[in-house]
Amino acid sequence: MHIHALSNNGTTPDGALVRRESQTRDGLRVLDSVLAMRPTPGIVLRARQRVEFDGDVRRWVRYSLQREPGGVDVAFERAELPPGVGDGVPSFARYLLVLELATVGAWVEYTQLDDADPARTQHALLVRTDTQPLRLPDGVSTSAMRIDQLLDGSPANAFWCDSFGVLQADYIETFPDGSQISGISWRTTWEGIEPWLDATVRHALDASGILA
Repeated sequence: MHIHALSNNGTTPDGALVRRESQTRDGLRVLDSVLAMRPTPGIVLRARQRVEFDGDVRRWVRYSLQREPGGVDVAFERAELPPGVGDGVPSFARYLLVLELATVGAWVEYTQLDDADPARTQHALLVRTDTQPLRLPDGVSTSAMRIDQLLDGSPANAFWCDSFGVLQADYIETFPDGSQISGISWRTTWEGIEPWLDATVRHALDASGILA
C-alpha cells in the first residue's frame, strides 16, 4: 500500500491518495487507487479507479471509475472499445509508467485517456530530467529524480522519485466539467496523514476498504 498526502496550499494536508497493488485469480495485476480530499472547504472530492492489466499497464484489460461530485460511475472492457481507443492509459495508471521511467529510459510517450470517456484522449509525454535537491513539506531535505509530464504539449504533473517510488508530485487535474485542482502530494504513512484529515475525508477512505 502506498499513501500520499494531498495539499492545495503545499503545506497542510487536505486529503490522501492511497494505492494498493494486487492480483486477480486469473493472474491479472491490479492497481486500485482511492482519492479523498477537500479541494475547497465546502466540497469533498472522492474518486476510485481500479485498473486490471496483463503485465504492462499499456495492456490494460478493464478499468472502472467512481467519482463524486459529478456522479461518475463507469466501467470499460478494452476489448469492447472501438479500435485504437483502448490503446491509451487511464490517468491513475500513469503512476506505473512513472515508476518504470524512474529506473530505465529517458522518456515515455503514450496516450492518456479521459477516465470517464475513453474516446477523449490527450497526447502524453513523460520526460526524465535529472536528480534534484528536494525539500519536503515536513522540512526533510533529500534528492530525487525528477520526471515531468506534458499533456498535449503543455506542462502538467511533475514527479520526484527515489528508490522506493514517487516521493513527491506537483499535480494539476482538470475534469471534463472544466473544474481543476492543483497542489502538491508527498509520500507518507497513515499515521502521518490521519490526524490531519477531517471526519468526512477519513470516512470516505475508510468506506472504500482500501486501508483494510
